Amino acid sequence: MSMAAGASGQAAVMAGRPVPARRPRMLRVALIAVAAAAGVAASALAFSALWPGEPPAPQPQRLSAPDAAAARAVVAQAQRLVSVTPQELGYRLRVAGPVAGLRGNTDNATRTITLFVAPTDAPHVVAHDLAHEIGHALDATRLTAAQRAAYLRGRGVPAAPWLPGAREVSDYRTGAGDFAEVFALCHAASPVYRSRLAVRPQDPCRVLPAQARGTRLGEGDS
Repeated sequence: MSMAAGASGQAAVMAGRPVPARRPRMLRVALIAVAAAAGVAASALAFSALWPGEPPAPQPQRLSAPDAAAARAVVAQAQRLVSVTPQELGYRLRVAGPVAGLRGNTDNATRTITLFVAPTDAPHVVAHDLAHEIGHALDATRLTAAQRAAYLRGRGVPAAPWLPGAREVSDYRTGAGDFAEVFALCHAASPVYRSRLAVRPQDPCRVLPAQARGTRLGEGDS
């Protein structure tokens, strides 16, 4: 089975329904635009997980050479604020120009995390975005269905969906988005918290499964 097919099967299991058919790309573009207008800084995990055969095609702003260098410098500062790395989970990090309403994307088929960064972004916000996406990567590669269910019970929302529905652009009202936000609180030096599923935990690391708390994810440190 290809990695894309594997991601599709995992999404179907987590969502509790068959893998959806291909959706028109225009619908997803429109949803991102709506999210941008509403001020929602979304992660694109839902797209890469639910539609791995036809990933979204965000159009990052083309930056000048100096601005691109400045954006990379922001990311370098942000990485120093995060206690874990994509490489620990076998993912690579890519930096692109900003996309309205979209902060990052985790593509589980290609094991690539993309951050959409402007040269004026605050390093602590980008650090949170990076840790959020690493949380998605850990979810996709390490968590079991039983651990996801236990996490939702621990957050007081046992009936919440783990993944967004087909017409949702943001994951902040789902288990996957909340998990990624709490993971980011545990591993990044940032006051940002965007989950709309449950309240900000006082001790984020304690809320997470053991293998998500450590600072050496590749070794399964707890």
